[in-house]
Amino acid sequence: MDETDRKLISLLQIDGKKTLQELSEEIGKPKTTLAARIKKLELEGVIMGYKAVVNPFALGYKLLAFVLVSVRRGAAPKEAKPLQLEVAEKVLSECRGEGGMPYVEEAYVITGPYDLLFKVWSRDVKQLSTFLVTYLASNPDIQRTETLIVLEIVEDWRRRVMPPASTS
Repeated sequence: MDETDRKLISLLQIDGKKTLQELSEEIGKPKTTLAARIKKLELEGVIMGYKAVVNPFALGYKLLAFVLVSVRRGAAPKEAKPLQLEVAEKVLSECRGEGGMPYVEEAYVITGPYDLLFKVWSRDVKQLSTFLVTYLASNPDIQRTETLIVLEIVEDWRRRVMPPASTS
């Protein structure tokens, strides 16, 4: 990855709708060169897609919470998925498409005293509470949860440009 690739990635993260002409003018390289670079970055999985970044607040979500989940311990067959992954996938599949449920934006298997971390947007505390009871407290594979409600968003991924990791 060279400086041209880094500039392309940065500019497309800021505005994924930039035309090849605009990119060419800003970077100082021919459109054909940049088109080939973009295609290469897409094929390598560096650029994973293009989509609209929406404002959750404008969609009616007023509350952001992070939910930590501890999964019960138990032996699983070596070929089976880890229980943590199964629980996360079950929660995600059950609450997808449910208009009355919060939106689970992200889910992670983590280390530490908890096993899973969910990033959850909801309309209000009542909707979040319903999610916690319906999808987590009722799941026999979940031992305990801890919910952290966000008071203020200091910085959000939607507002940042991610530079390539340093190779040195």
